[in-house]
Parts: sequence; structure tokens; C-alpha cells
Amino acid sequence: MIVHGDNIELLRLLPDNSVDSIVTDAPYGLGKEPDPLKVLTNWIDHGFHEESNSGGFMGAKWDSFVPQPIFWKECFRVLKPGGHVVSFFGTRTYDWGVMAMRLAGFEIRDCIQWCYSSGFPKSHNISKAIDKMKGAERDVVGFTMGKGGKNLNKI
Repeated sequence: MIVHGDNIELLRLLPDNSVDSIVTDAPYGLGKEPDPLKVLTNWIDHGFHEESNSGGFMGAKWDSFVPQPIFWKECFRVLKPGGHVVSFFGTRTYDWGVMAMRLAGFEIRDCIQWCYSSGFPKSHNISKAIDKMKGAERDVVGFTMGKGGKNLNKI
């Protein structure tokens, strides 16, 4: 069954202790970083923080911040005793997501991480760049043939 709507409103329709597990790829909250003190104060006092920051991934407002304690409190309420949550968070906002869950009553036991790199220029020789930046001369120790045997590349 697929149900479309506001997640908090739909969770409120479910009875207490009625769900075995929750698996979610929740918003990563990749928008502008909010003021931590304001967020935590609002989370403790109200369960949510209203932020007028920029949108999240590709400007999407729904992705501007991680799910807040008010959402996780509903998840906690509908989970059966012994139920569990698996939720994905962005690497930059994992701490926010876990804190929101803790404030809602969850015990954090483990985490699963997907480690990857992006944006690293694979054809860029870092040692040559450092030498160039520092004005160091490199000794030429040999040559390699370029594509088609036309160009020689210094080693």
C-alpha cells in the first residue's frame, strides 16, 4: 500500500505500538547550516525548529533540514516494543538526525555508513602540484610515451 501525504499527519492516524520497523531515506538537510543553539533550544522547547533558510538539494524546500524531533516522536509512538528504525542521513547532517531521534526518545545503538569520495581530481598529481606551488624543481628520471607514441611525458 502506498500512502501519499504529510508524514506527521499520516503517522498520527496510526495506532500506538502498531509498526514493527521503519526504514526511511529521510531528507538529508543539505540546505544552509542553521544556528545550532537556536535549533536545539527550539527542539527541546517545541520539538521542531522553523527555519527560513535556503532549500536543500537542488533547492527543494522539503530537503532543507533533517526530520525533526516532532516527526521522530510519532515514529517512536507507533513502533512496537522492540521495534527498530533504519534511517539514512547525509554525512554532513548525520549528527543532526541522530540528535533529533535521541530527543524523541530513541536509543541509538549502531550506525551503518556508506563511505565514498567525490570531487577528487583523479588525473591530478598532487605531488607535482605541491612542488609547483612551492617552486621546487623536479628531476626528470625518465619519459613515457603518450597516446599514439607521439608525445613524451616526463616522469
